Amino acid sequence: MARTYKRRQPKKKPPKRSKRDQIYKRKRSFAEKFLIVMGILIVLSMVLGLVIQQGSSLF
Repeated sequence: MARTYKRRQPKKKPPKRSKRDQIYKRKRSFAEKFLIVMGILIVLSMVLGLVIQQGSSLF
């Protein structure tokens, strides 16, 4: 009796990613993550400093 072989499925190509996705959704190195976190902390501290300064001038 002849054996029937299953046809190999063609490999599916991953969906094309836009340039923006390639930049924003890639894995970041530790240094990049560290710089992003430090930048956010600096901005928050500046904003907080301004709020405290404005609040103290009201009294």
